[in-house]
This record gives sequence, C-alpha cells and structure tokens, in this order.
Amino acid sequence: KELRMMMMPLQQRQITIAAKRHSYRGTADSRGMARLMLLLGILWLASSNRPSTRILTHAFAPPIQGISRVPYHPQHNQRQHSLFVSLSSSNSKKGTGGRNNNKKKNNNNNKKKGKPRSKVLQFDKRSRDPSNNSPRPLLTDYTANRNDAVNRQRLTQQQIGCEHFGQCSGCVVDSKVGTVDKVRAAQQYFSSTAVRRKRCDVVEQGLEEWAHVVGRANSYGDYDDDDNASRIGDGFYQVVVPSPLTGWRTQAKLVVAPKTSSWSQRDGCTLGLYQRGTHTVLPIPNCQVHHPHINQAIQLLEQATARVGTPAYNEDTREGGLRFVQLQVDRSTGGISLTLVWNAANLKETHPGLTLLKNELLKLDKTLWHSIWCHCNDGFGNNIFHKSPKRWHRLTGHEFLREPVPTGDQGYLYFSPLTFRQGNLDGFDILALDVAQHVPGGSKVCELYAGVGVLGLTALTYHAGTNGIDYNDDNDQQHEPLQWVRCSDLNPANPRCFHRAVASLPRHVTHNDPTHTSASSDGEMTLADLAKMMESGQEPSLPSSSSGEEVSRPKTSYTAASAADALLQGQALGANVLIVDPPRKGLEDEVVHELCKPFNPSQPYVESATLLTIPDHKVNWANDVNTLIYVSCGFDALARDSEKLLTSSGGWMLESATGYILFPGSDHVESVCVFQRK
Repeated sequence: KELRMMMMPLQQRQITIAAKRHSYRGTADSRGMARLMLLLGILWLASSNRPSTRILTHAFAPPIQGISRVPYHPQHNQRQHSLFVSLSSSNSKKGTGGRNNNKKKNNNNNKKKGKPRSKVLQFDKRSRDPSNNSPRPLLTDYTANRNDAVNRQRLTQQQIGCEHFGQCSGCVVDSKVGTVDKVRAAQQYFSSTAVRRKRCDVVEQGLEEWAHVVGRANSYGDYDDDDNASRIGDGFYQVVVPSPLTGWRTQAKLVVAPKTSSWSQRDGCTLGLYQRGTHTVLPIPNCQVHHPHINQAIQLLEQATARVGTPAYNEDTREGGLRFVQLQVDRSTGGISLTLVWNAANLKETHPGLTLLKNELLKLDKTLWHSIWCHCNDGFGNNIFHKSPKRWHRLTGHEFLREPVPTGDQGYLYFSPLTFRQGNLDGFDILALDVAQHVPGGSKVCELYAGVGVLGLTALTYHAGTNGIDYNDDNDQQHEPLQWVRCSDLNPANPRCFHRAVASLPRHVTHNDPTHTSASSDGEMTLADLAKMMESGQEPSLPSSSSGEEVSRPKTSYTAASAADALLQGQALGANVLIVDPPRKGLEDEVVHELCKPFNPSQPYVESATLLTIPDHKVNWANDVNTLIYVSCGFDALARDSEKLLTSSGGWMLESATGYILFPGSDHVESVCVFQRK
C-alpha cells in the first residue's frame, strides 16, 4: 500500500521535495516516517543506475552519478532547487507518461498514448551511453573527395548556380572557386624567393635544378606556357576542394529583420544576410550552399514568427525581440540545433514572445528540431553572442550534437552551441585526416587552440587503426599508436565535449581509466558550474606531484587555458608534434616567441613542468617539438607567423603547404602548413 501511494502521485504530477513540506521534527507519525524512508529508498535505487528507474535533476542540484540535469525554465512551473523523479517499468515503452495515463490504461489499444508533459525531461540515450556499440556512420568518403580528378572538376568545371549570387555578401564567385584573391595570394607567397630558401623541396633538389621549373608550373601541378600560370605560383601550394560545391554548409548564422517596412512589428521576421556594403537584410531562402535542412528550418522560422507575431530587433531603436539565429545540422539525423538570439538581459525578459515562438516551431514540425536554445544578448553592435555563459538557456532537446570521428567506426565528437564548430564539417573531416597523416606514428602530440579536440582525437584514432579506409599512404609504421595527446583551449565549455568524446572511443584507443577523476568531473560539469568557473577565473590544474616524481597521466587530457598559458604551464614538454589551429588573428606572441627559440640540447627531457631543474626564464617550452602543423583560417596572419618562424634561429623549414577551400564561393582559404625543425 505504501509503495502504491508513493508511486501514483509520482506518475501523475511533478513532486517537489522540500524540507518545509516534510517537516517531521521527531514526530511519532509512523506512517509519515515510513513514507520518508520509502522515498529515500527509491532515490537510492535510482542513483544505483537500475534500468527501471530514471532520475532527472535540476542543474543546481547536488551531482549524483547517473543523473541528467535539465535547465530551469519558467514554463514548467517548477522551483529551481527541485528534484523531479519519474519511475517507469523496464519493459514499458517510451512516451506513455501522460497526466491521465492511469485512466487510459484499459483502452490503450484504441487511443493514442499520452505524450510526455515536459520535452525538457527527455534525453538522448545514445549520448548518455558512451559504451553504445551501435555502428557509427562514416559520413565523409575520403577517397571520393580527395583525388585529383574530382578536385580538378570542382576547381575548374563545376558551378554553384545560386540564384542569390551577385546580391548576397556570402559568395564572391559562382564558379572557378579556386580563383579568389586569398588563394592567389597564398600561391604567390609560398612561391616567393624568401619562402623558397626555407622550403624542404628546394633545399633537397638544389636551387639550380629547381630554377628550371619556376614559372612553368601552375597550381594544379601541370606545366604549360600560359603567362597567367606563372603568376599563381610554382605548384608548391596545392589547392583542394574537399567537399561538393553545394549543400556543404552545416552551420549558418543569419540576421533577423522585420518582414515588412510597416510600423507594425507583429508581421513576423525575415532571415538572411546583409547585402554587400549595406545593413539591409537580403532573404536567401534557396541558398545553394546551405544544407537542405537549414533552408527548411528558415522557412519554418519565418512561418512561425508570422503566426505568433514575433517582433524583429531594430538597430535604430534597439527594440524588438529576435536578433539573430544560428542553425547547426546533426549530419547523422538531419536534425537542427536552433539558437534564437533574443534582445534581452535574461530569460525572464523574453516571455511571452519566446515561449510562443518555441511552441509554434514544435507544432509546425517537431521532428526537425534536434534542440532549441535561447541566447540573451542586449548588447550594442553586431556581436552575435554575449561572452557570459549565463546567457545560454536550453529550452528543449539535447545539449550535445554528436558527429562521428572522421576515421569511421571509432567514436564520436561532441559539440554544443557554446563551443566552436566548423561551418563545413564534411570538408573539415578531409582536412583532419590529412593532418593525422602528417603526424608520425608513435608521437607525443600537443594541440593548442584545440576547440573540442577534433584534430588531436582524429590523429589518435587514425593511428589506432584505419578501418579499411584508403588514406593514400604507404608507410605501415604511420599507424603506430600515439603515446599521448594533450589538448587545450580557452573556452571552459570545451572540456565537457572533449571528455564525452574520449569516453565514446574504444578502450584500446585511449587506454584511459574510466574512473579517472578529472575526466569524469569535467565531463559532468553543468552549465551553472561552468558559469561559476568562468566568473571566478578558475582553470583545471595540471597533474602534479609534491614529491617531484613523475605523475601518471592519461593518454588524453584537456586543459582550459589560452595557448600561451598552456604552453608556459608545460603542455608541450615532451611532445615531438605540436598542432596549432588559431583563430583568424593568428598565433599569440608568447607562442611565436617560444617556437622561435633555438633548440637547447642541454635542456633535460621531461614531460611535466614539475620535473624541471632549471629556472623558468631559461626554459624553452617548445624545445622537444620537431614537427609543427599550423592550421590557419586567416592567410594574412599565417604569412606573418611563417615569416617569423622561417627567419628565426629556431631552425624551422617548410615541408608542405596545402590550401583547403572549405567555403566554396567565398574569398577564404584554410591552409595547412607543416614545418620541420632541422
């Protein structure tokens, strides 16, 4: 009887456990005490990961192993410090927990089952179970996208064919995507005399032999007598289009404007990009570079804003609600992770407009949305996101987007709207695999500006096994497992994604102890914990030993720190390969300074700063690095940093340089340069 009395209200309504409502204070009420003991027993069973029990707690509740946290939302009429418990039989089906579920128990065969009351309380079993052994899809075919024939067609023959070209500021060319200014500037730079003197191919072949081919090789590796070919380099800087010219954009950030020019702000919104040279929003409903589901989501958004009368933000008056939107595609399922950037300081100021818009979106097409987020930004200017993590609020859906590691059936990469994610994941998969090939087998790798660890984890899984994929390399020793990978980045939201990704990798890849405290604690950090850590300036500390002995490190580790701080903390000590993927402004001055120092043979080899026996001002923090892989998204900064490296006393030589046109049609090129210390 007591069990029935406790379970019936738990299934029918949300129960708030508060000390004020259960104040026993030594009473002799045996029935009340029995109820309390029974409830504590149910909580204990739930925390022991029983398959028949699920517990969902608020983000501010104390952490309990196996418990999923959900963000507070005023819509659900719940207190911030509440604990919500829902019990379901292990053999019952999902989605049967409606309010009148018990009344409909006898006629379930004739009526639809009740829907869950709160979509927020649902979670993705795949992301919560890293040991899931289901086959992981290989979304990018390396051999189909990384070959000369396909590359030549994309560079010279294929056309984007977008109806918005000419007015939209996104694309500068509609065909011959390799003829943009940034690509030509890179070809000329890496063929200049100053760079040629420090190129490995020139030094090995000899300057006289190399001079015979100067001016005759074009960027595709062919030789002709066209005068134009000599102006785009000698073929050293190879240009690659790693993905199709259309449908490649899996992330889009769009501006919101009123649908009409009338004084009424309730006509709905239109989404698009600024016209070239203006702040006039141009709708792009049929953009050819967008993933098809992004265009579908844009159409639904405009329809929903018109139905509920969502006011668009006005730059002049600083009034209105919706400012920007971000759309991210889950390539495995096609779901859209939508972020609505609202003109508000906190979530309370967004209502009722935000709630109406979210409900309308779910009503129009519930299956399209992977998740819906709100980001509150009431600041000036055109910055899309505010720096504070307290401005992020998950309204419905899952927190993480999950993408397979580019090497195939090895594991997953995890992203959230708070972390950086490439706009063309298909193309970046090819780039990440090429970077992994440049990493010698058996290396110790340090990655700065790592984001969620895409490049480092791809190299780790690549050298653990090829899964039958042809990567165009003939050296079997290339696949000797890496000894360790250390990643770092300034964004404190990255470690949560990184540790989830590591947990999804096979044990033979990571060799990590599943009970490792730092990984588990960072991986289960809540958004509230993240906000507190950022405000206090705390950073995860590196493993250290007070006795001065070598500390046992896991095979993978992550440090939330800037590149300069991570380097000066000893992240690159012992690493023979350094991978850097800085933002468009390039490397920090401290990083360039350490890389330009000459190799010090008298410096002892250690893998931890606590084991150094020389003063810090005499330490070369990159002394053990002999291979530098520089992934650049800004060519101007790359040229500046390359000149400093090649002219320094660090002994660097340029081995290869490849340009990846990740965003066909735009004046942009992603470059991968490999430097060797001679």
